[in-house]
Amino acid sequence: MKMPAVKYARTFPRAGRLLKVMFLSLLLWVCVLGLPYFLFMMFFGNAGDNQKWWAVAALVALVLGVLLRLIIYALSTKIRCPLCQGATFQTASCRMNQNARKAPLLSYSTSMVLDMFIYRRFVCKYCGTPFRLRK
Repeated sequence: MKMPAVKYARTFPRAGRLLKVMFLSLLLWVCVLGLPYFLFMMFFGNAGDNQKWWAVAALVALVLGVLLRLIIYALSTKIRCPLCQGATFQTASCRMNQNARKAPLLSYSTSMVLDMFIYRRFVCKYCGTPFRLRK
């Protein structure tokens, strides 16, 4: 009788680097989603002194988003899958594995960040190996 092949999740080495990039990515999404709200409130909100503060909030969200994206890029270039050596957070033009998870309307990397945040595990998008962030 043939047993089905089961892939157990491996522990990702140096998971602290992944957690830093994950939290910075979530903060970046807060800035990206907050910027249109701040701009909307600046142009269509109540007139008066509040418009100045909405403009300041929009500028802070824009500058913080750009800085976070640069920091995430600098940190994520060094994070690689221990098996296939694929850049975990960087998207390459090669074909993705069929086991890689991709949420609708999101990229593979963003779906991976959400999986890390919600389930504390993710699947390498290049080799399909499941990893967990805790032992």
